[in-house]
Amino acid sequence: MEQSNSIERQSNQLDELFTTLADKKKFNGNIMVLDKGVPVFKGSFGFAQLASSMMLTTDSVFELASVSKAFTAMGIMILQEQGKLSYEDPIEKFLPDFPYAHISVHNLLTHTSGLPDYMELFEQHWDRSKIATNHDILELLKLHKPEVYFRPNEKYEYSNTGYVLLALIIEQTSGTSFAEFMKQRIFHPLEMEKTRVYNRRYSQESIDNYAYGYVYSEHLDKYCLPDDLAEHDFVFYLDGIQGDGVVNSTLEDLRKWDRALYTEKLVSNETLEKAFSPVLLADHQSYDYGYGWRIRNEPGVGKVVCHGGGWPGYQTRLGRYIDKDKTLIYLSNMEQDQARTQATIEAVENIIFNRPYQIPE
Repeated sequence: MEQSNSIERQSNQLDELFTTLADKKKFNGNIMVLDKGVPVFKGSFGFAQLASSMMLTTDSVFELASVSKAFTAMGIMILQEQGKLSYEDPIEKFLPDFPYAHISVHNLLTHTSGLPDYMELFEQHWDRSKIATNHDILELLKLHKPEVYFRPNEKYEYSNTGYVLLALIIEQTSGTSFAEFMKQRIFHPLEMEKTRVYNRRYSQESIDNYAYGYVYSEHLDKYCLPDDLAEHDFVFYLDGIQGDGVVNSTLEDLRKWDRALYTEKLVSNETLEKAFSPVLLADHQSYDYGYGWRIRNEPGVGKVVCHGGGWPGYQTRLGRYIDKDKTLIYLSNMEQDQARTQATIEAVENIIFNRPYQIPE
């Protein structure tokens, strides 16, 4: 009885939090909170498309941005269990003529490769009228050979470049496209029917019930598609790139993904444990990142594995409080101040762990 009262109270508090934020136009998106896989709260607030005034529904499809990295990492883990690669394999084993030595698959997974950022490379050397793909990143690295930031495993530095290369390695070892591999090995087995790798501008294909991402223009004093703003032109010319982002999904499909990670449906518990363990650096210090997941331990909560995502128009988060079997799925398609997003997530965490909370100003 006490447990059901607690869940009902949390549901009411979450409803008050997001209704208040949405009324003040401080949240536009979808939210789901799970307790042992059962939704405590599920809500949809605001617009999927401003031009047509189409509203979001709980089935709306969102770009996940870097929350996608956990799927890319899972693809590598599946191939490792199949014996098609080892975490310690050097990158040049899969990508001949790769211009940097001694970088392993493990380094790419854990952001310890030291590889330069591909966005800077494109800003300097790319024809912005063309949409780039993963192979273009590889070719630019070979052609220009920008210096690495540090030796492999010397430090941690978040690297989108690394996850793009992991997608190429998946293609090389599986003999199929990254999108098809994700579909056949992850999305289809988990019945994630509305989830896919989706490059909207590159494919020129439209999805039903799609949540378009909007950014605020100071100049125009309104929310716009990033495509309409010169300062966001990279959303066009980088749109063919996969692995570091571009998995698109829904609340319910992400619930299925969360549940699968408590089972051995995709990989063994031993493999999952490695994915949820901090990386050990060369100096024997550890850093709280595993294979596609950030990791933390919180008093009274226990182990948390989570990842956020950000891309013009989207802010996303999947938080899994695995010792308590609670989950937060946060999908926003209208860019907000990062501090407000963090304050909102903290308020949700305080509610689900029965702590005092404040509705962010």
